[in-house]
Amino acid sequence: MKKVIQTQGTRKTAVARATLTAGKGNVHVNNQLLDNYANEMIRLRIQEPLILAGETAKAIDIDIRCHGGGVNGQIDAIRLATARALVEFDSKLKPVFE
Repeated sequence: MKKVIQTQGTRKTAVARATLTAGKGNVHVNNQLLDNYANEMIRLRIQEPLILAGETAKAIDIDIRCHGGGVNGQIDAIRLATARALVEFDSKLKPVFE
């Protein structure tokens, strides 16, 4: 049975819900691959928790749904939801994200 983790992150009025499953390192934001989502600066800000997680991020898939708020609020909500999911998946990452 696959381990499925669902978390939520909010920033102002933006809400992001992340679903983490075991996989190959794919990240989808609103049904788009992260590589095709928005511009480079936004992608780098979204990837920050994944970069901090290191090898753990290469063994999971994350599907993120985000709505409400503006662009920066959505980015911060996505980052928070992703970080929470990673910490729940691997508790050794908690000191990294504190």
